[in-house]
Amino acid sequence: MHRNLSLASATLVLLAALMPLTSCERTRQSAPAKMVTVAIRDFKYDPEIVTVHEGDTVEWKNADNVPHTATAAGQAQKPAFDSGSISTGAAWHYVAGTKGTYNYTCTFHPNMKGELIVQ
Repeated sequence: MHRNLSLASATLVLLAALMPLTSCERTRQSAPAKMVTVAIRDFKYDPEIVTVHEGDTVEWKNADNVPHTATAAGQAQKPAFDSGSISTGAAWHYVAGTKGTYNYTCTFHPNMKGELIVQ
């Protein structure tokens, strides 16, 4: 009986030691997606560089007095994302789906540049 109690105690100690590892792993994998807002004002993206994780949402919110776009550069036929025209006071949302670095611009105002990093 004493040996069974010792084995049971050792098993409980082992399970207790492993429990924090598995709960941390679950928390990291199931972290809720977040939303990051990029303000468009004074013909600039603010912030200019945004880093998110796959599944996160990026919102471009136009606070300027003219329409703008957020269009991934480098792929003329089909960009990774393209907001189309974002009217004054409106917003456009994009769910980051593929890891990578995406340079983007406003098709109406090519001097406006931003970078989206998806990890």
